Amino acid sequence: MRSFKEDLMEAIALVSNIEHQLKINTLNGNEKTVFYSILLKEKENTECIISDVINISKLSRSTVFKTLKKLVDLQLILSKQSTSDKRELVISVNV
Repeated sequence: MRSFKEDLMEAIALVSNIEHQLKINTLNGNEKTVFYSILLKEKENTECIISDVINISKLSRSTVFKTLKKLVDLQLILSKQSTSDKRELVISVNV
């Protein structure tokens, strides 16, 4: 029977491998938090907007905006204007 520690080490190795394949292994903590927040929202099969990222990540609005700009520049995420609310940006992971 495997121990919890062995299961945890295997899970961490798996996540590390996935991050390397997605080329997000060099991102800092806030960047990964924003990236994963978008993924969590997309998992619900709903559009992800900036306020969703702020609520999920628990980061400040200014930090989220700066981080989103960097992730767009790195082509890890896409952003487009919402068709239903022109004030909002819809964000999605670009994988």
